[in-house]
Amino acid sequence: MNDLNSYIIDIDKVICKNIKKFDTSERGLLSQNILAQLRNFVEYIALKVLEDASKTEIIIKYDNIVKAIEYIKARGDLKFLSRFHQLLQISASHYTLNEENSERLMLKYYEYLLKIKAFLKNTYNIETLNNINDFPLQTDSNLKEYYEKISIIINQSAQSRTHITYKDRFYIQKIKPFFVNNEIYYEVTFRRAYDTASKFDRIIAFTKKDILKNYAVKLSISKGSIKILDKIMPVQIIDDWEVSIRPCEIDNFAKILRVNVNSTGKDSYELMKYLTESGLNLIEIIDLNDVYYSRIKRRIIDKAGSSHIFQILDECREMSKKKLSGYNILRYLLLKLNNKIIKKQYRNSQCHVLCNLYLKYECIPFEQMPYNSALVNHNPKLNDLFASISTIDRQHEFLARFIKNNTEHKGQLYTSIKELDSFKNVDELVEHWNSNLYWKHGNRKIEIYKN
Repeated sequence: MNDLNSYIIDIDKVICKNIKKFDTSERGLLSQNILAQLRNFVEYIALKVLEDASKTEIIIKYDNIVKAIEYIKARGDLKFLSRFHQLLQISASHYTLNEENSERLMLKYYEYLLKIKAFLKNTYNIETLNNINDFPLQTDSNLKEYYEKISIIINQSAQSRTHITYKDRFYIQKIKPFFVNNEIYYEVTFRRAYDTASKFDRIIAFTKKDILKNYAVKLSISKGSIKILDKIMPVQIIDDWEVSIRPCEIDNFAKILRVNVNSTGKDSYELMKYLTESGLNLIEIIDLNDVYYSRIKRRIIDKAGSSHIFQILDECREMSKKKLSGYNILRYLLLKLNNKIIKKQYRNSQCHVLCNLYLKYECIPFEQMPYNSALVNHNPKLNDLFASISTIDRQHEFLARFIKNNTEHKGQLYTSIKELDSFKNVDELVEHWNSNLYWKHGNRKIEIYKN
């Protein structure tokens, strides 16, 4: 047994001991100590994967951990590892734990740990997380039978169900995991991908497929039924899916950059095919290092025979690397490519403050402080911000967000300094926030009065 195996097993023992201690009220897996252990767990597994791929023994050191994380980021089949690593880094910050829905976060942890358990067993025959069933979840016991019966339908052959013909594209609104016998299933809420569609026009279906929720998709759906409380209830099952970004979304995003693309070209098709196969989103792709990004780019261009779509990705990647003004807006829009949101930000003339991008001046506050500002007629979700924009050097924004949440959600007109003890140098953060406010937003200034 090599050293990496030993390290993985040793950390697994620590994690299992902590799972045994915690209950749903304590939520101890969110403690800083266990977050660090989980992060080490993922990093050692990443090193193990890189060692296996390179067929050379790898020493545990920081540089190798960085290489290992870069490697798993480029492997779509290991995206659960890279995303869990990112989540753990974010979760270690006080602002996430205070604001993030605890139950949802715990569900996400459980999903990732189940995937890790299966991966280590199937790939390396390493048994881990043996008491995963003791994980402190808050699940509705009334739904247990419901989900168990749905899982049976999902595991049956699709040929045994009635196929439903949907020719539309859909936006995924929400994906909620549920678990039966240590297997992961998903409850998917979606709606038709029209700009005029209401968010209330929702459809719910179930699947075992790990669907990329960022972009418009096409779904292959069949219909079955389950018996609950002596009543027959119809259920819809997603048998297959594919990314199918609307051409107007690519065209309108390209207009912001003044780039001419063929949104219905072979290269766009091959890119969407790659997104489906890998499960990676466009932010994860443009953030890859030069070697892995070039490899994906060459693969798609070789298959398509053209590279128009990469004019967009190359430009976003370059602006991100150089942190040019406007890059935060581009990254957020690229994460979702939602036509309605994109059109609201577009301006038919250049904005000199935002690197001459064709964006409205009202976008500037978001560009400067995205974690506590809105885009034009759009309030971003916190998780989408985490997925697209770095949290580094944004403590002043999280301070302002904390105070704002106290006012809007708790009805607190004032926030006590004592409540801000997890923030360091509050006076400096307040000054930093105030000095970075857009000149038209003086009413957002933070004032310190006594305590």
